[in-house]
Amino acid sequence: MNALNLKEKFTELFYLDREAVNLAKSTGGMAIVLVALILLSTIGAFGFTVAFGATLAVLLDGSGSPRQRAAALSTFAVVGALATLIGNGAGYSMWGSIAATFGVTLICGLALALGPQVGKMAFLVNLWMMIMLSLTTVLYAPVRMALGFFCGSIAVAGLLLLTKPDPATNEEAEDTGLNWSLAPLRDHLHAASPIMHFALSRALVTAFSMWLGWQLNLAHPYWIAMTLLIVVVPDRQQAARTSWQRAIGTVIGVAIGAVILGLTLPNITLLLLWLLVILIMLAVQSVNYVLYASILTLNLILFYQLLETDVFFNGIERLFTTLLGIAFALGNIALLEYLEKQFNRESAME
Repeated sequence: MNALNLKEKFTELFYLDREAVNLAKSTGGMAIVLVALILLSTIGAFGFTVAFGATLAVLLDGSGSPRQRAAALSTFAVVGALATLIGNGAGYSMWGSIAATFGVTLICGLALALGPQVGKMAFLVNLWMMIMLSLTTVLYAPVRMALGFFCGSIAVAGLLLLTKPDPATNEEAEDTGLNWSLAPLRDHLHAASPIMHFALSRALVTAFSMWLGWQLNLAHPYWIAMTLLIVVVPDRQQAARTSWQRAIGTVIGVAIGAVILGLTLPNITLLLLWLLVILIMLAVQSVNYVLYASILTLNLILFYQLLETDVFFNGIERLFTTLLGIAFALGNIALLEYLEKQFNRESAME
């Protein structure tokens, strides 16, 4: 029976949903990467974040009339620009990066109370802020990058205003999936709220992992926190499953990267290979998470090789920080389960 269960778990872990291959997404993503590289080489950091600001805005865009969607994306442009400024500006400072990580992660976690669309926006902002932190040593231009993100996102919002509304859509409809009222948030600002438990525990553990990364003198102290941020989601069963998948995928990615780097390929070949890996990564994102994590890790290893850094060290560091981030994530999940049991027990006694 145990062997049968193990076989089922193994099959589930490596199950490939071939129908989930998304060539349109990979082609569009590749075009964006190429545009971002061209803009970075021509007009610098401003152009780089223009491309990604527009991309994230398109990714966030939901349902509703053009005017309602444009209003949501305008909010995203302002909040995302602020996150860019905070993240890229605080990356050089240990305590600045820790404070930014805690504050933004806490606020974005609490934003789940305002509905799924706001929660999606908050996750993108949170993740983008962490990316800006991680890019500080490579690309430091807080004001220009924040302005670029704002211009890219607001351009998408402006294009929506120029589109003709669908006749079937009521222009004055209020329900677009984006909750503009803060009343639901106020209802969760207390110690018994599951959303408060999730937001506060994740913010504290993420900030601690950032501090630990600095104390260990890692070249990329942000990787532990980014792993934890991606793995810990409100659905704790999904989070536990994702953590193991990410660990296995990281190990596979590091092994493949070591083999490729052992071939000592020319830089132009590595650049083309890196672009191919990005193309594949975007296409198989929903096919299997182990496969996606493997290709993501390989993508980062090739990226650092192109930057002419110590790739062997970065590969080992990526593996170490991912496993450490997963350990913290599992601890966070256990803490949330403990808090839930405690409050349920107290509620039953009352």
